Amino acid sequence: MDASNQIQKLGQQEYRRKNYHAALNFFDSVISTEKQLDVSVLDCRAATYEKLGDLHAALKDGRRMISGYKTDCAGYLRTGKILQLLDKDSVALGIYKYGLRKKCGPSRAKDPLTVLPLEIAQMIMSFLDFRHIVSLTRVSTSWRDYLKSTPRLWANLDFSKAKSNISRSAVQKYILFSGRTVARLTTQQSINLQHVVTQCKNLEHLQIGGGYSNASLIKAISIARNLKCLLLRSRCEASLDCISQILGVCTNLARAEFHSVTSTPSIVPKWQGDMSRLRTLVVKVTSDQGSKPLFDPLMLKIPEIRELSLAGWKSRTAIPPASGLAMSRLVKLQLSDFKGDVSPLALPSLRTLDLDTCMNIMHAFSNHANQSDLRTDGIAELSLSCASALDLHCLVWLVGPNFDGLKKLHLPQCIEITDTCLRTIISMGIIDHVVDLDLSGPRLTDHLVQLLAFRAFRLERIKVASTPITGVGVKALVTKPGSKLQYLDITDCSHVSSDAIAFARHLKGLTLKCGQEKFYGKKKKVRYE
Repeated sequence: MDASNQIQKLGQQEYRRKNYHAALNFFDSVISTEKQLDVSVLDCRAATYEKLGDLHAALKDGRRMISGYKTDCAGYLRTGKILQLLDKDSVALGIYKYGLRKKCGPSRAKDPLTVLPLEIAQMIMSFLDFRHIVSLTRVSTSWRDYLKSTPRLWANLDFSKAKSNISRSAVQKYILFSGRTVARLTTQQSINLQHVVTQCKNLEHLQIGGGYSNASLIKAISIARNLKCLLLRSRCEASLDCISQILGVCTNLARAEFHSVTSTPSIVPKWQGDMSRLRTLVVKVTSDQGSKPLFDPLMLKIPEIRELSLAGWKSRTAIPPASGLAMSRLVKLQLSDFKGDVSPLALPSLRTLDLDTCMNIMHAFSNHANQSDLRTDGIAELSLSCASALDLHCLVWLVGPNFDGLKKLHLPQCIEITDTCLRTIISMGIIDHVVDLDLSGPRLTDHLVQLLAFRAFRLERIKVASTPITGVGVKALVTKPGSKLQYLDITDCSHVSSDAIAFARHLKGLTLKCGQEKFYGKKKKVRYE
């Protein structure tokens, strides 16, 4: 046995020196001569096979370790790792679970609550999701008693992943565990919201799904005077009048998101109350029924707004409104299907602009009284999707005279941006410092891609989906000396050959998305090559 140990140590020395073939010979010698093997020898040989690229031989040793040493975790860990290298993650997970059922590990396992200081145990548990904390209450009586006596762990009630209906008694139990100090509540189900906000005076963050009427929302949320963040997801439908009342009574709100808003012509919202603390506002109108609510009265109520997102707003109101500097501190503007005039050049603090199907950008730009007064600081992140009224002149004004600050540029399906415009954009140096670029559409060619690859030396992400480029363009992007490219999307690029895809896919550090998108009813499927 001593001789075998010496041979094994020699093999380990050769392994550390990266002489894997020599190390394998030593390990083979030990395994072939010893009848009663130590699990460490098989583990060493499996690791050596892994370094030599013979994963199937390594897997064979891993399984031999499991069959001969069922209570030693080394076999399960080694086998699971090899299976993951073979892209068999589900099988590897099964091996890990099987090892846990066999109770492999230290023979004298101890309860961490009896070994660790309670402060450290609480710190560890604070990183767990709410559902995992609930599961821990079923471990033992001592664990349940400890968790019940730690209110800090129950300050964030997150029911978003609940698989069954949440009873009122369960909600009340968790509120009591927190000592009525719940600060965050997240739920996709309908619960007694008024009961929760009445008991939890410190509630600051509220995110809810569907199942509430406008009256119940107003009544419950108006009680939460300390609320700073309110998110009504797409399943929680609210009228525009309901939103105006909520914003009017919740004077401490800094962030408000309404993802399913209805508007009717018979009810005109009254924007009243103090909204000066509001910094982020998201309003997505999903049903307007012919209503065209005005935007100016709301803008005058939120002078400190920093981020604004509007979708489906049919009003012809202009952004920014004509009344003074109501949006002078706006940093991020996101508009989708907006029918009014958009003058982003008149917003002095704007750094992020995202417009989708907004046809009145150029109209507002051309009608500006004095273009010399327009902002020239430049935008750092610019996304213009289906903006058919945009031309090159307006785009240059948007990014400013110095292009160094532009880090993100998305121009998918912009009809007025022709191949000539793209060539000018590249030649002018607008994209020289861009990190994230999207030029999806039929305008991009291999020649433009080669010019782009030469100029955009800081590019990390690029999307050229649905373009007529070929493998020549793909290789120009991925083989550029000193390239920092990390992500490439060539979905629906039918002219790119399988050889070019295989070449790009095997490049280290590059994530490639390719295939053909097909739509079946309302669902989209992507076939990856």
